[in-house]
Amino acid sequence: MDRQRSRLLARGIAAAVTVAMVMPSQQAGAQDAPSPPQRIKAEETAILLVDFQANFVSPEGTWYPKFAEHYKKTRMLERVVELVKQARAKGVWVVHITEGYSQDYRELDPANPGAFHRNQIAREAWKIGSKEAAYYEPLRPGPEDRDLFLAPRIQASGFGGTGLNEILRSKGIRNVAVAGFTTDVCVYATVLSAYDLGYHVYSLREGMVGFYGEMSEQMVRTVFAMWSRVIANDDFIAMVEPMKTAAK
Repeated sequence: MDRQRSRLLARGIAAAVTVAMVMPSQQAGAQDAPSPPQRIKAEETAILLVDFQANFVSPEGTWYPKFAEHYKKTRMLERVVELVKQARAKGVWVVHITEGYSQDYRELDPANPGAFHRNQIAREAWKIGSKEAAYYEPLRPGPEDRDLFLAPRIQASGFGGTGLNEILRSKGIRNVAVAGFTTDVCVYATVLSAYDLGYHVYSLREGMVGFYGEMSEQMVRTVFAMWSRVIANDDFIAMVEPMKTAAK
């Protein structure tokens, strides 16, 4: 028994010594870690606009009534239009990401137990060329704007099957800001993908709305901070250093 107690005591002392040695080094590492940048370059930055389509933004859209009160209260849509206008003026790339399917949904698997695509098939939703899939006109670029429109995607993330990562890399983009629909589905999937791909991610909390309101708000407060900096529109624009000569 005494021998067993001695072994346990020795192990305890060894563990305590290990913790004492490791903790200061971890604390030092945390103190020495660089802080996130407070300024970012416009030419290295893109705004990703996810699913600003009639289904969500038109009074005739299926889900517009669900978000109408939020739009009225926050002026979300108008504020995103103003954000994009200011970003374009500084030389930030603006990328329009949309959802869309063929007329017979041949690219989807109706037997998949996940409900997302099965629900779209059941509603006959998001068909390419339909009124429901039409883009939000106030966000369309003018002739002098250098926005990018991606082909409609079938995956939840804006990076899924769109070539977005390759496009951004080719343009030297390091920072992405994400806005759109919805906080708890496609916006979240896009933020998570961007982080995994190594981008510095900024979640524009005033430019998104959640399908499940209370849960979405909790996600913005807690989960999003693990993958991005959650930031107000004005604060994001203030971070961006404009290009000296905007490329055309």
